[in-house]
Amino acid sequence: MTAQEPGYVPEVQQHDQDFEARVAARTEELSTLSTHLLRMMENERSQLAKELHDELGGLITAAKMDMAWLQAHIGNSLDAASEEKFRSVVQMLNQAMTMKRRVVESLRPSLLDHFGLPVALRSHFEEACRPAGIECVATLPDEILDLEPAAQLTLFRVAQEALANSMARGSAKHVELVVEADGDNYHMTVGDDGQAMDAAQQRALAGMRHRVMGAGGKLEIEVAAGQGNRITVYVPRSPAKSG
Repeated sequence: MTAQEPGYVPEVQQHDQDFEARVAARTEELSTLSTHLLRMMENERSQLAKELHDELGGLITAAKMDMAWLQAHIGNSLDAASEEKFRSVVQMLNQAMTMKRRVVESLRPSLLDHFGLPVALRSHFEEACRPAGIECVATLPDEILDLEPAAQLTLFRVAQEALANSMARGSAKHVELVVEADGDNYHMTVGDDGQAMDAAQQRALAGMRHRVMGAGGKLEIEVAAGQGNRITVYVPRSPAKSG
């Protein structure tokens, strides 16, 4: 076969094709591994959250009940210094319970499991933005029934990290969150009016892209100097339920 004959593939071209095939195969392997590791991490988070809720929560609750018993039986006989120590212990137990709830919610958002994505997102953004003095506008459906739990968790984690990224830059005064159905997909946008992310900050969000790809979706980052930042995610709706 000569170079002029149909079907002829030069050696260099064949080498390039083989190289591209190997790169594609390795990329697919790494993507599969990344998805597997993320799934394992979420399972471990869920298990740890359950243990903290059940075991640590039980210990703190028992300690608070014992303190209540002590207060009822010897509270009136304490001197001023002992009474102050008593109140201090009760306060620390209350703080420990609050911290336990915060850690458990960070590990595995219970609102997501019990009430769905819209409620979990609205609660997270309101609780995070209010103390920081950031105005948050959330446009969300009342419920999402045609999106698998794993995909809902993916959207929640991306929104959580996008908001944390925005707050870390410390310049945003307004944050917008939108989730809506778009044909065969759901798309979620988290935008802010803060300073533009630099290249390093954008690279730090690479983990979100892998997470979204593992859910069969895609992630886009838009950065406009003086106009803020926008992270948009598309994930497919559940075929059996959508439409």
